[in-house]
Amino acid sequence: MHRLRVLVSSRRSLWPALGVALLLAAGPASAQIPPTRTSSESSMAPMPTPQPIPTAPPDLGGLGSASQPAPPMIQPVYSPPAPASTIAVGPVDPAVTAPPRNPADTAEAPRRRKAWGEGSTLLARDAKLGVYFGPTFKLTDINRRPALMLGAEFAVIIGERFSIGAAGSALTTPLPATRSDGRTFNMRMQYAGLTLAVALVRVKFFSLGVGALVGGGRVCLNDERLDRCVNKAGIFVAEPELGMSFALTKVLRLSLSGGYRVAFAQAWSGPADTLLRGFTGTLGVRLGRF
Repeated sequence: MHRLRVLVSSRRSLWPALGVALLLAAGPASAQIPPTRTSSESSMAPMPTPQPIPTAPPDLGGLGSASQPAPPMIQPVYSPPAPASTIAVGPVDPAVTAPPRNPADTAEAPRRRKAWGEGSTLLARDAKLGVYFGPTFKLTDINRRPALMLGAEFAVIIGERFSIGAAGSALTTPLPATRSDGRTFNMRMQYAGLTLAVALVRVKFFSLGVGALVGGGRVCLNDERLDRCVNKAGIFVAEPELGMSFALTKVLRLSLSGGYRVAFAQAWSGPADTLLRGFTGTLGVRLGRF
């Protein structure tokens, strides 16, 4: 009986110790507080878990068969473009980036010529220059008599078309002329001047052009017994002509021209101005660089 009481009292004393041990064991678990979510996180939908991308290639041989199902379609993975600040910009080669051009597009359209404008100069930088000189043989009529005049010419050719130079002629043999008092003397005449010419037509070795001589000289009535001029006067001469030339070689040309000589003499006792005028035909031999 005494042992039973001792056992009961010992069990009663163990219950408080057992309760304290259970509280200590459950204390750490009960002390943990579940985390609280904010209102923004609670309102957002949960993100779906990405599906794994299969690494093995699909079996294309089994497509269309009822026994084997078709492999799932692979969705491309979207990668956002890189920001502009991270793109490396280097020197650009225009020959590589520019598209090829058509030669017809780069050609400039021909400019329309105006009826009235500034024009161009005669002496251009790229103008070809030439020069020639040579003797001339001129048949003419003076004082209503045929006469032969010998002379020479010199000219500079610009652009194979224009020529500027000088020429002169003189009577080879004296012509008889009557003075106002009825006496007969031998008349002599010579003149020279500036020549201008332009080629109108140029075909291979042949050219056709117009020109003129403008200058002056003198006429003289010579007394053969005294061998001197008893009467003389100055004259003004203008001689337009139409001529053609033939290129025999690179340095030799033959020219033929015909024109009319207009002459005005000072007051003197010899033949009148109308007798000093007349038609001319000239043969020239030109030697030079054309």
